[in-house]
Amino acid sequence: MGSYLREHSVAVGLSAGLHVVIAFALTLGLSFSGRPVLPPMGEQVAIEAVVVDETLIREEIERQEELERAEILHQQEEERIAREQTEEARRLLEEEQQRLEEVRLEREREEQQEQQRLADLQQQREEAERLQAENEARLAREREAEAQRQREEEERQREEAERVRLAEEQRQREEAERLAREAEEARQRAEMEAELQRVLAQEDERRRAEESGLLDQYVRLIVNRIEQNWIQPVSAQPGLECEVHVIQIPSGDIVDVRIGRCNGDEAVIRSIEAAVLRSSPLPPAPLPSLFERSLNVVFTPNI
Repeated sequence: MGSYLREHSVAVGLSAGLHVVIAFALTLGLSFSGRPVLPPMGEQVAIEAVVVDETLIREEIERQEELERAEILHQQEEERIAREQTEEARRLLEEEQQRLEEVRLEREREEQQEQQRLADLQQQREEAERLQAENEARLAREREAEAQRQREEEERQREEAERVRLAEEQRQREEAERLAREAEEARQRAEMEAELQRVLAQEDERRRAEESGLLDQYVRLIVNRIEQNWIQPVSAQPGLECEVHVIQIPSGDIVDVRIGRCNGDEAVIRSIEAAVLRSSPLPPAPLPSLFERSLNVVFTPNI
């Protein structure tokens, strides 16, 4: 717009001047309503001149307006052309950018293809290396398996030889154990036979001692020893009778005493136990066959 005013400054100035003149004329009282005021006779020519000038002015204004419209149309046309040129430039720019983008994409595709090709080559190389490593590992396993088989065969042979040796030693040991067992069994049979003979002799001796009253005398000695060591408690009553179980060792020492059936109270029972313990060691048996580790006697003191 600024360039348009600079290029048509004269026309614009003239148009503005015409507008000012028209406004001034209207201000002087030109009226289109009611009766017109007739000027004096001498002023008729001047009025006509004013009317003529107003027509010219209107024509000039219309001409100027036409010029302005033409200029506006020209400006619009220039703007349209500029827009078209701008759009064309933008289109060309977009096409160029699209072409560059296509070139870039093509270059990226080529780079990706190259990278893929290199990756494929690397994969093929790695695959070849893997196959080679697997083949070497397989050969190594086969060699190790063969070596292991040889070691196992050698170990099996050693174990077989050791088994034969151990079996022979076991056979010899079992033979020796059999002979020793037979000898031990023979010895035990001899000892059992001797023990049997001894037991039979003791039983015969005990039977004869019982028949002769010697066993009763031995039991009476023990009972007398206990009665001698008995301290009669106050609660003891006539007719006292208690079973006494005594455990002794071959020396006659008493290791345990228990009171069985007894018609005495607790004080009597405790006094009998004390008397038995004070009687240790008991009198020795007159014959070895009469010794009994577990004795059962009846304590019936005279009260």
